Amino acid sequence: MLSVEMNERLTRVGKGTPCGELMRRYWIPIAPYAQLLENPVRPVRILGEDLVLYKNTKGELGLIGQRCMHRLVDMQYGIPDECGLRCPYHGWLYDANGECTERPMEANPRAKFPRKLPAYPVREMGGVIFAFMGEGEPPLIPNYNFLTAPEDYRIVFRVIQDCNWVQGMES
Repeated sequence: MLSVEMNERLTRVGKGTPCGELMRRYWIPIAPYAQLLENPVRPVRILGEDLVLYKNTKGELGLIGQRCMHRLVDMQYGIPDECGLRCPYHGWLYDANGECTERPMEANPRAKFPRKLPAYPVREMGGVIFAFMGEGEPPLIPNYNFLTAPEDYRIVFRVIQDCNWVQGMES
């Protein structure tokens, strides 16, 4: 049986926690790619962060913070654009790096904005979208057989378990 302290250390995965910082060093599967075919913008909660996964009109993926910096509008209702995700309220455009690249109705709509949304690199491999939430250059995604198998030989699905990650590993 784990002590209360050890349980807290192992199960807390937010930014700045020991286990959270460890898990952020690896690529994390966050969604089946097929979900973005149904809806190109999806809210996701990963390692204690509320984010928005999207596919822009060019087919490029992005993972950015859930709230627009202007009026804190929920970006899960954002509009995919050629260069990123546009806020549905005032039309601010965010790229995959979380930078606001356009603010319509302002005197200089493309002027550099001093802040940015949290943003993480995402990649699709084998029908699964992975995110890297760590610092620095992301490592290569492991070349697992199930990710490189022909599409006819794999099934991608998602299971939601109401538990922390340690409980999921124990079952």
